[in-house]
Amino acid sequence: MFKFYLKIYFILSASFLLLTGLINWAVDPLWYGKGNRITGRNFSFNERVSKTNFLLQSQPQNYDCLILGSSRVTLLKASSFNNHRCFNYSFSAGRIEEFVEYAKYAKSKGLKPKKVYVGVDAFNFDKSTPPLAGVGKIDPQPIYQAYFSLDVLLFSARTILGFSPDPRYYNQNFESEVIENTPKYKPEFYDREKPSSCNASKIEEYKKLRNVFPQADFVGYVPPISAWNVVNETYGRGLTDCGLQAFYEVSKILGVMYDFSVPSTVTSDSKNTYDGSHFYPEIQNKVTEVLEGKVSNFGVRIDKYNLVEYRQFYKMKLKEFLEKKGQGKRWQG
Repeated sequence: MFKFYLKIYFILSASFLLLTGLINWAVDPLWYGKGNRITGRNFSFNERVSKTNFLLQSQPQNYDCLILGSSRVTLLKASSFNNHRCFNYSFSAGRIEEFVEYAKYAKSKGLKPKKVYVGVDAFNFDKSTPPLAGVGKIDPQPIYQAYFSLDVLLFSARTILGFSPDPRYYNQNFESEVIENTPKYKPEFYDREKPSSCNASKIEEYKKLRNVFPQADFVGYVPPISAWNVVNETYGRGLTDCGLQAFYEVSKILGVMYDFSVPSTVTSDSKNTYDGSHFYPEIQNKVTEVLEGKVSNFGVRIDKYNLVEYRQFYKMKLKEFLEKKGQGKRWQG
């Protein structure tokens, strides 16, 4: 009798593992194959792993351009670049220390970019941002280890049911889209209780990144952020001056750098973003055009200014935004 139950146990266990593997392979949340074969939508489960898998599949040596950044940069479509074949290696909460290591990894796999685009986020220089514990192993684990997993199975089930952890998802070309009927962004002004200060030591990390591909042309950019977020998260916490200085110092390292967070008609229109931090694809396409050299009033070319001029221009636009919104009392210079 014991042997009978043991046999049944092993049969059921093997069947469950097989079913788990088949479901995970069909949904393919970590992109070991071709992505979600069931619904065609790929939600962000672990972008660091999925993007690495996609890079390895798509022959790194075929790319002559690399894009690095946080979730704000994931919305930048590689296919929108006309001058280069780009690989977008950005992921949620990406830090500059990670970009250095992932760039080294891509290089070790044969990627030799002529152009490198780098999203530069203010949180890299904010002392209140929790320190990075370290960059883990980049090489993905074998598929049989990854997909015989209950955690992955639960995410696959959520994917089939359409429960995305984010308003964005990846299409079958592994480019970001925004889910239809995403709740509209409703901006408001508020006061943060805790001011902060900048960590200028992170600037050195951009030198390390620059040295990974010494022959490449680098273009840095501060992704667009809603003007309300700039007021609430940066200006209201006393980070504007030191943050702008950090951006300016990074621009000297990278050579060319744009700032799309400057308050403008784009960033002060709540319809252009779904949460104040991530902007819709049509705005990202405008960013691409500027990065490739199109003359535009959107953003500012930091490296064309000295620090004093850059600060004056940025703060002038910020003051204009506050006054336009009837919040002139918030201006403190």
